[in-house]
Amino acid sequence: MVKSNRTISLMGEIFYDLRTQRNFRLTDFEKVGLSKSSLSDFESGKSILRFDKLDAALELMHIEVSEFEYFFNNYHSDYFVEICDEIEDANYMQDTVKLKAINSEAGKYDNEQGNRMIFLATQNLLYGLTEREEVEVTDLMFNIEVWSYFELSILSFVVEHLNTRLTLSLMKDFWKENLHYLKVKKYREKIVQIVCRAAVKYISENKYSIAQKLLEDVNIALIPYKKDLFCRNMSRFTLGLLLHQSGKTAEGKAKMESSIRLFDELGLPEMKAYYQKIFDESVKN
Repeated sequence: MVKSNRTISLMGEIFYDLRTQRNFRLTDFEKVGLSKSSLSDFESGKSILRFDKLDAALELMHIEVSEFEYFFNNYHSDYFVEICDEIEDANYMQDTVKLKAINSEAGKYDNEQGNRMIFLATQNLLYGLTEREEVEVTDLMFNIEVWSYFELSILSFVVEHLNTRLTLSLMKDFWKENLHYLKVKKYREKIVQIVCRAAVKYISENKYSIAQKLLEDVNIALIPYKKDLFCRNMSRFTLGLLLHQSGKTAEGKAKMESSIRLFDELGLPEMKAYYQKIFDESVKN
């Protein structure tokens, strides 16, 4: 989803308020690669800043991205973000009643793009998508220029419906151009989740080399975040699934079982149950 002019304008206004409040001049940001003109255009709502540039500018002012999001959400409803978190929880807990309620509510207002994306996401989790809806989802994801937590959440719910070329293109862009996303914990978790869900899709289609490439890339990206057991465990389980399905049955099974135990030790029963279900289905097959 391309950011609306109003959204871009609000982001610029908030940045301007923070910058002037902390007595930073436009020229101060040249040291992080932002010209006076590009920053001025951002503050006046004429253009958007790439995430890495915004992150660098905020870091210069000693402001966390999460803090900037908090200020932004005072102006811009975080309704969709909250709904995405509810969808995630319901999906992990297999709460179809909750998913159906969200799906029904979003369907009433799906002439608005945010609600339409919510509708398609829950539609996929509940019933799967029609061919026409798959085309619509692909178009929506392809046209996203600036990834917020909302768009990443939607992608995590529908990634298996994207064609291989688009999926790999998005992943390549994340690793090459958007590594700054990984510095923010909730963004990092969402991106790793997207990669793992995409890998599971390719494993189910016996496209093991694609799944292996995705997992290799995500493990390289996670090297600076060795203490992030949650993300590493998602990747570890998915690798176990890949090994199991590609012929290394015992090694893969052991890795998946170990990952499930770790989710339990981390106090994440819903994650344990979610991955236990995938494990049970894979072992049966």
